[in-house]
Formats: sequence, structure tokens, C-alpha cells
Amino acid sequence: MTNNIPCKVDALSLTWSPKELLRIKDLAKIGACIKGEIVTNSKNAALTRHLQTLKTKKDSDLLNVAAFDANGYKDVLNRYQTACTEITREYNNRRHKDISLKTSYLSSNEVAARYELREMLDGELEVDTAVKYDDRINNLLENIGVDLLDVLCCGEAERFVCRLNHVFTAESYMWTVQANSTGRFNYQYSANLYADGEHAGIIAWGGKNLGCYVSFMGLGCDALDMARVYEEIKNIPSIKITRIDLAHDDFAGKRSINVARKYAKQGGFCSGGRPASYMYIESGHLNKKIQSELKKQYKFIPDKGRSLYVGSRQSGKLLRVYEKGIQMGDPNDKWVRWELELHSSQRVIPLDAMIKPSEYLAGAYPALAFLNEEQSVIKTTIKKARMSIERIIENQVISTRKAINMMRVLCDMSDNQIIDKFLSGVAEPYSRAWLPQRLSISITEQQFLDQIQLQNKAENHILTT
Repeated sequence: MTNNIPCKVDALSLTWSPKELLRIKDLAKIGACIKGEIVTNSKNAALTRHLQTLKTKKDSDLLNVAAFDANGYKDVLNRYQTACTEITREYNNRRHKDISLKTSYLSSNEVAARYELREMLDGELEVDTAVKYDDRINNLLENIGVDLLDVLCCGEAERFVCRLNHVFTAESYMWTVQANSTGRFNYQYSANLYADGEHAGIIAWGGKNLGCYVSFMGLGCDALDMARVYEEIKNIPSIKITRIDLAHDDFAGKRSINVARKYAKQGGFCSGGRPASYMYIESGHLNKKIQSELKKQYKFIPDKGRSLYVGSRQSGKLLRVYEKGIQMGDPNDKWVRWELELHSSQRVIPLDAMIKPSEYLAGAYPALAFLNEEQSVIKTTIKKARMSIERIIENQVISTRKAINMMRVLCDMSDNQIIDKFLSGVAEPYSRAWLPQRLSISITEQQFLDQIQLQNKAENHILTT
């Protein structure tokens, strides 16, 4: 029989981008920039479509006016002129925060924004690979217009909120949303999410961030049908878990804080690499132990609870073991919670963690293997920065300048001798293995190195035969 102790998701944060905005990121990666005239032409084309729609409506309204009704004709024409003026002003000074959040109005604006963005991205683009990625993104955002992208992101956020009540909700929870006056988490716009009137999460969006962000804590996760959420979002190309908390509640207190400390001493929280950091906290009261006329002694009574922390938020992996029952106000409650907090800063968190919390919590540390016989380990990734030839040369000049000067002055070595000293032992100078690992090398440069290697091998083969 498989040992599978129930666990749950206690916090979940997700980010994603609309499909059209993903293309902006792809264009930035190849160094693409949008020409100014393309932006102008796209906006003019979008405005023309709106004006044509208004003209069609005007013509239809005129046909319904009674014959010889001068006032009726005048009223239709006035409405048409007013509508044209408003839509033109909106396109010239478009700001997302000024747009009505009514679903029908937002939907029509989103459709128009999609057409306009598609025309921009399908136009003639300039490519400049010498420009840094951040500068490319800023160029695209500046030319396209952040307000246009805000409309697309707001549409994505609204659809997600609609799914909360009709698709994602567990049991009979009723979700409501309240817009905030400011953004959150570096997103320009945000709204609070409520489940049955209780604060359960937050959703944020913004064109500058090229997407949306949603976070559920505690009650918010309880109000979600995680399996259904997983099925709905797993095929979104850009979906990413930025934080997830996995928790196991030991209501009987069989694995207490003392047991956790015992596991730590046995190496149960060491999974290779550097030793994990820890912090142990207990709080309570000082009670009198012995009282006499000459001497008073007190002892520590941790009746406010104890907590053991393993790892850190900075590393993106933090385990908390704490006396949850005492924290909730009952000093006699034995309830202990084992809770793992994971962030995506140094790891890719699989979406499966949403529906298999027990497996991923069990795989976090050897001490947690009791939770599940099947353990899924999320590996930590270390990102190595890629460097240009100029940057590598600059760094090496700084680090070796004094050593080379010493070889010249104190060792009386010539420049050729110094070079030979540094290059001795380099068996294959044109091999990628003998170049810096962090060197960012282009495809054409790699092809050149491969060609030189083949020539050298051919020459060596001729000499040996």
C-alpha cells in the first residue's frame, strides 16, 4: 500500500501573457524594432475602421427617420458627429485608466487593440542585434504604446476573474472583485479578489509587464478547484508559477518541532550542495520556578509556540515547521504544520505541483519522505551570465595585469615567454572546450571554429600517414 499523506496548496501565484504580447518578447529577442510610420499607419487604420462603423450606423439610423422629419435627421447627424469626435479624441489620447470597465465596452476595445497590434507586428520591421534586450523591449513598448497593451492585459484579467465563478471555484464559493486605485507588484493596475466576502487574493496586470499576475493565499486556495484550474491553464504557453506553498497538517502532533529538530541533526534537511540555513524561534512566558526570600528563579515556558525555519526566501526555498494550533490561540492544541514555500527565482516550478502537493513536498528534503513514497524533486538551477569577448577581455586584463607586470619586472620574462606560459597545455586552441564557458558565441563563429578543427584534423592525419 502506497504511503500518501494528504497535503494541500496553501498559496499560489501565477503569471502569464496574452498570445499577442508573447510575440513582442520574441521580436525583442531577435533585435526587431518597429518603424514609426508603421505605428502611425496602424493607428490610422484602426481609427478608420471605427469611423466606418459609425458611418454605417448613421446611414442605418437615417433610413429609419420619417420622411420630412428635419429634427430627426439633425438628431442623427449630431449623434454621429459627437461619436466621431469622441472616438478620434480617444485614439489620440488613449489611456487605459480612462476606459470604461463595462464588459461590453472593454470587449470592443480589446478586439480593436488586437487588430491594431497585429497590423503593427505584421509590418516591416528593423533588426539591430547590437541593441540590448531591455532596450529592444522598451523600443517596442514605446512605439506600440503601453496603453494599447494595457487593454489586452485587462481583457485577460477580466476573463480569468469570470472563470473564478464559472470554472475554477470549489463547492459554492462566490467570487467578487474590487478594483484598486493603484497597482501591485510592479504592475500598473490591480484588483482584490474576495471569496464569500473574505479577502482571498489579488490580480494585477499591465502592458509594461506584458501580462498578468494573480496570487491566492490561504482561503483563496481553499476556494479553488485545483484540479480544474490545472486542466484549464496547463496549455497556456506562457503560464508560470512564481510561488507555491505546499502544506501538511499534523493535527495529532506526531511529528512535532522536537522531531523536526531531530531530523535536522540527522541531516534530514541536507540534500546536497551547501548546508541549508536555519532559524529556531520560541516565544512564551517566564514563570517562577523557585521563590524564596533570597533568590528567585524563572523558567522559559514556550506557551506562545515554537517555529523552525530551514532555508531562506532569498534562495527561493523555505520550510516552516510551526505549532499552528498554539498560533491559533489554543495552548493545548498539538496541531503542527509543515509548510514549504517555493519561489521561481532559482527553479522552474512544474504545474503538476498544484495537483500533486504531497509528492513535491515529500521530495523537497529527505526528512519529508514520510509524506509520500513517490517523491518529485524540483532542481535548483544556477543561471550563468553570458559575456561578450570585449567583456571577458576587460575582466581578464583587470585580474591578470599585476601578475603579468610581476613576470616582466621580477621574473625578467619576455612577452613571448609570458604568452607561452599562459598558453602552455592548450591542446586544441580552436576547440570550444578551450574557450571561456561564459563566452557568448554566435552560430557563424561556432561554424568557423568547427571548420578550423576539421582542417587541423585533416592535416594531422596526412602528416601521420
